[in-house]
Amino acid sequence: MAQDIHVSCLINRYWDPSALYWDGEMVTGTLLEISTQTAEDDSSKFIPVGIVLLEDGTFQSVPVEFIYKI
Repeated sequence: MAQDIHVSCLINRYWDPSALYWDGEMVTGTLLEISTQTAEDDSSKFIPVGIVLLEDGTFQSVPVEFIYKI
């Protein structure tokens, strides 16, 4: 990517059945690239993911639906 994009993303996600939404840990970082990977629930299905450099210095592959531009 040509520019740094500061993002907030949801990691360590889990579905909250009582509230009917995804919950987890919100972290911030820099979106480095967009790619694809196989879905966790169906290995024959590909989903778009962002490669994010988190502020703690680690990398995380996060589905695009859980990435928010700051």
